[in-house]
Amino acid sequence: MEDVALRGCVGVLLASLIAGWSFRRNSLNLSGAFAGFMVMATSITASYRFGALLLVFFFTSSKLTKRGADKKREIDAHYKEGGQRDWLQVLINSSLATALALGVAFLTDWNDSCLDSEKAPLVTCLIGGILGHYACCNGDTWSSEIGVLSSSQPRLITTFKQACKFGRHFFNTL
Repeated sequence: MEDVALRGCVGVLLASLIAGWSFRRNSLNLSGAFAGFMVMATSITASYRFGALLLVFFFTSSKLTKRGADKKREIDAHYKEGGQRDWLQVLINSSLATALALGVAFLTDWNDSCLDSEKAPLVTCLIGGILGHYACCNGDTWSSEIGVLSSSQPRLITTFKQACKFGRHFFNTL
């Protein structure tokens, strides 16, 4: 249990620093910084690995959001300087993985666990869910942040037919 207490302290400290830094850089608004703090502290407390996954997603996506800001500002009426994600966007992109991370932590008595489908198939599935969740979030965020900078119309990878430009389509929202 000493290890989980240390991870909790590291999680709170690191989450505080990153939430404050993100708020000052306009990557998150105040509600987003608070939600980000909660998600980050929880993820790191569950496992350093889960915290690292969250950080990779957050930093790469924040960097891509700021790339091409001038062009994005011209074509998007709802453009927010620096991205300024709010609490809802933070939770949409992290709540499932955070819940799965807590599930892994409870099932392993807060001990760090590797993938082992023979000894712990449920834990392996949950860890796979966390990896898959952040992979999907990365794909969605990266494609929308890079896609708006393209001069060509996007295409579906399944049919190669033209898709809507910004993904602001009713069925995409669902």
